[in-house]
Amino acid sequence: MKQFIILAFIAITAHSSSAQDTDTDTTFWKFAKDFEVDEKGTLKQDWGREVVTYLGTINWRSAGGKTLQIRILTSYRQITQANGFNDQSLIALVKTNHQLIKAYDMVSRQNLPVRIENNELVYKANKAEITSALPAKFSARFCVKDLNCFTEINP
Repeated sequence: MKQFIILAFIAITAHSSSAQDTDTDTTFWKFAKDFEVDEKGTLKQDWGREVVTYLGTINWRSAGGKTLQIRILTSYRQITQANGFNDQSLIALVKTNHQLIKAYDMVSRQNLPVRIENNELVYKANKAEITSALPAKFSARFCVKDLNCFTEINP
């Protein structure tokens, strides 16, 4: 009887631990791997939730002339805390095999791009639309023409 209880405890612990690992390993760009263009979804996390949007794919040309298709995803994170609410706005540049290239903290929801047009990102700023191509090189800063520069993060 004692062995049965121990085995049952181990089985329950292993099951709950594997379920937790799966939940915390879900990144917003992998969550949206099967999304269609402009599709949104909500991903629940243990720290809150995030609204994920897949904007589509941009054909990007490196400085060396190589063309790469890059999936553009945004995440608006609503982080619940003991004393209230906090948010974070992210953009992810992802390969077509769903591997992250770079992610940037866009500071506020208003800085997130709203769509892709003519292979450029379109932003709404002060009731006007701004279009900006992806940078020629991905570095620690992501600059949007006529808007601002944003810092790379490690989500």
